[in-house]
Amino acid sequence: MDLAHAFAAGQLSARTTDRRFRTDEAEVRAAERRVAERRAAVVASRSRELTERGRHVAPPRPVSA
Repeated sequence: MDLAHAFAAGQLSARTTDRRFRTDEAEVRAAERRVAERRAAVVASRSRELTERGRHVAPPRPVSA
């Protein structure tokens, strides 16, 4: 049995493999939506209202032993 017949027998031809592992448009859109939601959550968590700037505003550091 040559290599081409082995691939065909194992259903590993290019068309079968592409069909099994190809992403469709719905899956791509869902992934893009998840990325946008994750980025929006990061941006929302970073927003802080700082009225004063400087080291005196920072919380005190823990005392080391």
